[in-house]
This record gives sequence, C-alpha cells and structure tokens, in this order.
Amino acid sequence: MTERERISLKAQSFFDELWKRGDPWELETSDFERKRYARLIAMLDQSKYARILEIGCGAGAFTRLLAPMAQRLIALDVSSRAIAAARAAQGSFKEVEFRVANVMDYEPKAEGPWDLIVMSETVYYLGWLYSFFDVTWLASELFAATRVGGELLLANTQGDAIEPLLRPSIIRTYHNLFSNVGYNIRAEEVFSGTKNGVSIEVLITLFEKM
Repeated sequence: MTERERISLKAQSFFDELWKRGDPWELETSDFERKRYARLIAMLDQSKYARILEIGCGAGAFTRLLAPMAQRLIALDVSSRAIAAARAAQGSFKEVEFRVANVMDYEPKAEGPWDLIVMSETVYYLGWLYSFFDVTWLASELFAATRVGGELLLANTQGDAIEPLLRPSIIRTYHNLFSNVGYNIRAEEVFSGTKNGVSIEVLITLFEKM
C-alpha cells in the first residue's frame, strides 16, 4: 500500500466512524447550521449554474439547498456512510449525483469546467491529512477546472478556542492559497453565531476566476 492509499484509507475510516453515530456535526438539526447555510446561499449571485461540484458534502444537507440552482451537481464525500445517508434523503433531486470519493484522488478537470465549486468546512481536514504541497496542488487543479467567470465558494469555521485546526492564522493561510493560485475575491464576510453554547465565526469567501 502506498502512502497516499494509506492516508485515503485513514480518512475514510475516520469519517465513516463519525457518521456511524449519526449526524456528528448536527448539520441537519442545528439552528446555527441552518443560518450558516442561508448565508452561503445568499453569497451566491446566480440563480442557476450549469455544473456544480461540491467537495465534502456529508449527508447532503447543503447539497439539497444547492440542487435547485444546478443543472448538474456532483457531490463528493470520502465517507460511504455519509453518501448512503445523502442518497437516502435525495428525494426528487435527479440532477444531483452523490459519489463516495476522496477529492485528492479525483480529477476535477475530467468532468469540468465547473461553474461553481463549493468547499464548506472541508479544507482544514485535507490539511490535517495531507501536506501543504498536496493541498496547494488541489487548489491549482480546482482553479484549472473552473470555467472563466466561474466561482469557488469557500467557508471555514475559525477560532483559537475551538480546535487547533481552526486557528484563524491557519484558516487564513488556506484562504490566501486560493487567491495565490489565481482566484479573485468577489465577496467575503464573517458569519457569527452560537452553537451548543460556543461562539463561532465562519469565514465565507466567494472567489471568481477572471
């Protein structure tokens, strides 16, 4: 087994174990998450996108909000348990295809170009598992797979008191990475709220490929 295969297996096992216990982040039931999703949708400035790629879709809570905006939507998650839950709740959204996939092994250019790429609460987990070079390579591949005029929606929780992976300096480093590979910032805001008694800030950025 190669090192890359070992990391991919570690990621799948880790997230499958989390999803075994249900919705580990209360994405379906939390009032905070509902309001965060509303801000993400409000950040988008188009009512319809031909092709959307969502990376780290979990059980599809946000995917189902994106679906009416898409002619075709491919939603990826490394956890087979999460994708099974997403398919079970898919309903009538025939334009959505849920796939078990590690984005680090996915070739976005093969099915692009994309009009919108969404990465919500995902990139810091990639940074935990993979080298900074690998995450940089992914960012450059996503940029190459985005059509001219297309967008990337990036959202990440930040806060020193929450989790070491979420320190603002780290989140800003990932944010700047997407600017450095060529995206321009169209809009940006910090969404604040409280979840389970903890104050949380989410940095939301809409990038555009000019």
